[in-house]
Amino acid sequence: MANSVSGFSKFTKAEKIDWLISNHFQNNPKAKANLERYWNSDDSLQKLHDEFTENTISNFYLPFGIAPNFLINGKMYVIPMAIEESSVVAAASNAAKFWMERGGFTAEVLSTTKVGQVHFMYQGEYSELEAIFNTIKPQLFEQTKKHHQKYAEKRWWDSRHQTR
Repeated sequence: MANSVSGFSKFTKAEKIDWLISNHFQNNPKAKANLERYWNSDDSLQKLHDEFTENTISNFYLPFGIAPNFLINGKMYVIPMAIEESSVVAAASNAAKFWMERGGFTAEVLSTTKVGQVHFMYQGEYSELEAIFNTIKPQLFEQTKKHHQKYAEKRWWDSRHQTR
């Protein structure tokens, strides 16, 4: 059985790979080389890929196809599709052409608000729960603000496209 790990997200990329190779690939140098061969040779682009998600150790490539003829709100688009299933790209292309000949698609943005939810079981009275929540709500928001800020800073699109 492989060893468990604590603090993995705090490891450097190299440390994460070393841990993975030693704990799951019997220190096989070919496994490490295989991960590294999918890295982008452009360091700045690879850094961007590394920041897309947590615990990035390599990249995973899929065929990159396009589906043309999407008429959306009166403008023609080509839709990029990273998928290995050619029939999905063909079906999207066929559907786009079918609807293009019938006026295309209409779309509108209804909201840009992001909503989060917390679910839990509570067997008591709703009014009691509401009173407790209203009492602790300012403290809850204050204590979670740092986590929200940390998350926003890690996401490249938030920092580059923030409108607030």
